Amino acid sequence: MKYLLLLCCAFSCLSLSGASGQCAMPVVGDSYHFLNPRVVGFESELAPFFLHFGQTFREDLGQGNDVQRDDNVAEWHERFCDQADLADIDALVYGNNLNQLEQLSRLLRQPEARAADLPPALQGNTFARHLLEANCHEVLDYLIYAKQAEPFVTAPSNAFEQASPDRTQMEDLLKRGVDAFPRVESHYVRLRYAYQFVRLAHYLKEFDYVLELYDYLMPKIDADPSIIYDWIEGHRAGALQSLGNYAESAYLYSRIFERTPSKRESAYRSFRIRTNEEWREALLLAQTDHERAMLHVLRAHNGRAIVVDEMRDIYDYEPNNRSLQLLTMRELQELEAELLSERVQNTGPDDASTDRLIELQVFVNRVLEENKADNRDFWQLARGVLEMLAGDYFFASETFAELAATTDSDTIRQQLVILNDVKEVLELTRVTDSVELHYYDLLTDPGLRQRYPDFQPFVNSKLQAVYRLTGQEAKANLIRYGFDAIQKNPSIEAILSLERMADSLNRNRFDRALLNDRIGPNPIDHIYNLLGNHYVQQGQWKAALEIYRRIDRNNLDDFGRYAPFIRQINDRVHFTPPPDATTYNKVQLLERLDELEEEADRTTNDTIAARNYFNIGQALYSMSYFSYNWSFADAYRSGISAAYAANARQPVEVIPVPYAPLGNLESFEMGQPRYYFERAMRRAPDRESAALAAYFAAKTERNRHYALGRPGGERPFTYFGLLRDNYRDTDLYDQLIAECKTFAWYVDR
Repeated sequence: MKYLLLLCCAFSCLSLSGASGQCAMPVVGDSYHFLNPRVVGFESELAPFFLHFGQTFREDLGQGNDVQRDDNVAEWHERFCDQADLADIDALVYGNNLNQLEQLSRLLRQPEARAADLPPALQGNTFARHLLEANCHEVLDYLIYAKQAEPFVTAPSNAFEQASPDRTQMEDLLKRGVDAFPRVESHYVRLRYAYQFVRLAHYLKEFDYVLELYDYLMPKIDADPSIIYDWIEGHRAGALQSLGNYAESAYLYSRIFERTPSKRESAYRSFRIRTNEEWREALLLAQTDHERAMLHVLRAHNGRAIVVDEMRDIYDYEPNNRSLQLLTMRELQELEAELLSERVQNTGPDDASTDRLIELQVFVNRVLEENKADNRDFWQLARGVLEMLAGDYFFASETFAELAATTDSDTIRQQLVILNDVKEVLELTRVTDSVELHYYDLLTDPGLRQRYPDFQPFVNSKLQAVYRLTGQEAKANLIRYGFDAIQKNPSIEAILSLERMADSLNRNRFDRALLNDRIGPNPIDHIYNLLGNHYVQQGQWKAALEIYRRIDRNNLDDFGRYAPFIRQINDRVHFTPPPDATTYNKVQLLERLDELEEEADRTTNDTIAARNYFNIGQALYSMSYFSYNWSFADAYRSGISAAYAANARQPVEVIPVPYAPLGNLESFEMGQPRYYFERAMRRAPDRESAALAAYFAAKTERNRHYALGRPGGERPFTYFGLLRDNYRDTDLYDQLIAECKTFAWYVDR
């Protein structure tokens, strides 16, 4: 049991539909990811850069509205000297509770009010109790005002909520607040009122008034430090941008981006520079090299930016700017996604990726040589990764070894382990049994699979590329596409190669795991079935019988049971035989055909001989593309294949169809069925039997003609002509006129 579990672990992957649960590997061009962004740490105040690193790291950061809400609640908590629980502050500030706040306000104005007088919903709320006991009427009035403003400046929580009030209400609320502002004593409450005023004006799209309010309100407030300052600055920056002042707006967004985690994403998305002139103006507004560096940090995220150029400017202004490591890691991951799949498939990178890699190498080498930046281990790691992606495996090995000997970081040590494994895979040029066993052991390591789920498809992709280069096409296709794809277009070379792999004397643990995963627990039976199918499609059904007999008799029914002796004037591919029809597995059916032929060859009774030959022809015809037992010798049948073949300029039997990466070989073979129908005609004891055999021979003739495409020449009507000229007096002739439109057209033309 343990061994079976190891086999399953070695190659488990996404299953494709098929008879045996085959697996498919990633297509060429799929990206692989082994770089761990944690090597640059999460302590940086520029954590939003990790949004580029995917959902796993995005969840760790907790970006967006949750951060803003948590920061806001935390600041209220700090301002009230931890006198209220965070959860209670959150409930009072963010709850749908305007009526409760108004009740609390009325209670505050009663000199003898006590906590016991609080509304039932607020009895257990420590923040509400503190506001009452400390008589914080200014704070409570502000909370009520914020609740009244909320419908104007937030989207409804669902589409069925009532629409926000109109513009007049917003203007009245804003005027009332501004008029009352001078009477507010608390500078902190003034700051929060200022935020509400500026936000209302912004949502009114009164951008000039936003700036006017800012100039009027902010000199009258002294509440630093507070995150609300940058919340206000965000609306000011938005108003400036709407009025066309992109330079100052960009500068303000860069400052917000750095200082305020809860507003970083919105600042990043709002940052916009349209022209070089605006960019120069923004740089002139910056007060320090650090501020200028941060402008370049934000511009590096522009889709049109040349990131390495921005990184050079950041480095020139501030070599220790933490964003450099984050930007470098982002570039490394993008190059990893672009280049690893090309390296592993030996296709070579495109010019754009190569140029980008070289530019980043030059920059990283400069950082290391000048030794001005912190975290030298990271830059050493970056150098090694770039050397590996460039195909300079010798230098990458030296760089990784030097770093492993000097680093104290466990994260970097773990990163080096997988990178060395990746490098060794990339270096493979030939695969021996020992190499296969090495990767079998690696791929069955559950810890490695969990940490780096891309490693298994990465190894398989490389192995199949090397197999292909060394002439092992079948093994390459088995790894690359799975057994299902091979079944749809099996070549005799591929089948015999798989047979050799399945030979218990030759195969190693890797081969056993591969065959078990791609084919199933009895791979040799499936390979023999495929080999037998090949001979059937070649018209060599007696050779196929010998192959099918190699399949374990206990498993023969797994490959289907067939009822081949049901006569159809018009072919119905999706026909289901009646429940009482006699069915046969593959060996039983071909043995029955062999018996019929032997009997027909021996007998002098024309009735028996004609019947037997006809039944053999009918059974073989039913196994072809054109009839209901097509699955006897074919893994997949496409309804478009016949039309595709008929319209082809050259004969074609391998049809391009979805889900068949190697193509789909259709069984158009008609030679053997026609041979037996003709023998049935020659031994026919009466005209009805001869007419029936002639009609079925006509079907094989016409099917084969259309399967050959458009090679030229008249459509063949040899057997139709025979029926018309010699068998008009038969019952079958009348039946064909009534039921076969093609024959009726031919007779009447």
